[in-house]
Amino acid sequence: MNPLQLNEFKAQMKEIGLGERGGASVGTTINKEENKGKMIKAEKVGYIYRSKYQQTKALSEVSCSFEQGKVYAITGKSGSGKSTFLSLLAGLDVPTEGNLYIDGKDIREIDRDAYRMKQASVIYQAFHLFPLLTVLENVMFPMQLQHMPKKETKERAQEFLQKVGLPDTLYRKMPNMISGGEQQRVAIARAMAAGGQILLADEPTGNLDSQNERVIVELLCKLAHEENYAVIVVTHNEKVAEAADVVYGMSDGVLEAVRG
Repeated sequence: MNPLQLNEFKAQMKEIGLGERGGASVGTTINKEENKGKMIKAEKVGYIYRSKYQQTKALSEVSCSFEQGKVYAITGKSGSGKSTFLSLLAGLDVPTEGNLYIDGKDIREIDRDAYRMKQASVIYQAFHLFPLLTVLENVMFPMQLQHMPKKETKERAQEFLQKVGLPDTLYRKMPNMISGGEQQRVAIARAMAAGGQILLADEPTGNLDSQNERVIVELLCKLAHEENYAVIVVTHNEKVAEAADVVYGMSDGVLEAVRG
């Protein structure tokens, strides 16, 4: 890997929340039973973007909670604040108003790098796979950051890829050699490999055709209902929202319960 590739690699690690700090301090992956039934809770959360010349209120008094075993959909138009809220849930920033609790702890008081490494993973519309790593290596990567033994890392990565329905014939392929639907499944497997039980999905079907959209929605529901994940999806897609257990609507930074 040349220096330019290495810099691109590090930048992408930071973008998807796998920062360089996390690997040295997070230890092993979280056991599912340790996290069972725990929640995220927002209390009158607000967020203001500030620049030298102006400030914009993106979120206003958002209150809600999320628990494992359910799929949540947050719907709304572009610019409504839903992606800003998702970034707070991912620990990429903290509220400027109100409180956000992770397992009863204020997000301002926890190690947010460790939180993204051990508890919460983000799945993006654009997949954000590492282009210089194979399918299998992409899924192994979060476990390698946690210093898991190489043999166990490889075996578990294969298990996660099997869970998302990808055949072993794809494991040695590079991301640009597989379809968009397959890339998104690799991204989900990588998120699972991080070891947490919170999956945050930002328009996960936005780049997919209807067939692959259905596959991804079914997979996310299965992970919530059978594997006890808390799945929180930001989406414009009505079909994705219809599959969710709980639906919230976001408009001008205000969150309202729609269903569930």
